[in-house]
Amino acid sequence: MTIQLPVLLWTVICFVLLMVILNRLLFRPLLAFMDRREERIRSAAETLRKREEARRDAEEQLARFREEEAERIKRLSAESVAQAESDASALLSDAVAEQKRQIESCREALTREAEEIGSAANEKAEELAKAYLSALMGG
Repeated sequence: MTIQLPVLLWTVICFVLLMVILNRLLFRPLLAFMDRREERIRSAAETLRKREEARRDAEEQLARFREEEAERIKRLSAESVAQAESDASALLSDAVAEQKRQIESCREALTREAEEIGSAANEKAEELAKAYLSALMGG
C-alpha cells in the first residue's frame, strides 16, 4: 500500500474545506447559541438571586412593621387604660365633691330650719308663758 500524494492532497483540501464550511455554518452559530443560552441562564440566576434578596428584605421589613405595630398597640392600650382610669378618678372626685356640696347644702338647710323651728318654739313658749302668766294673774 503506497501513499498516493494527489489523493492525500485532495483529502486534506476537502477536509479543510469541510472544516471551514462546518465552522461557518455549524460551529459558530452553535457556539453563539450556547453563549446566548449561558448568558440567559446567568441572567435568570442573577434575577432569581435579586428576587430572593428582595423577598427576604420584604419579610424582614414586614416583621419589623408587625413588631412596631404590636408595640404601638400595646402603648396605645396602656394609654387608653390610664386615660380611662384618670377619667374615672376625675368623675369619682367630681361625684364626691358634688355629694359633699349637697350634704353641706342640706346641713345648712337643716340648720336654718332648726333655727327657725327653735325660734318659732321660743316664740310659742313665750306666748304660752305670757298666756299662762296672764291666766294666773288675771284669772
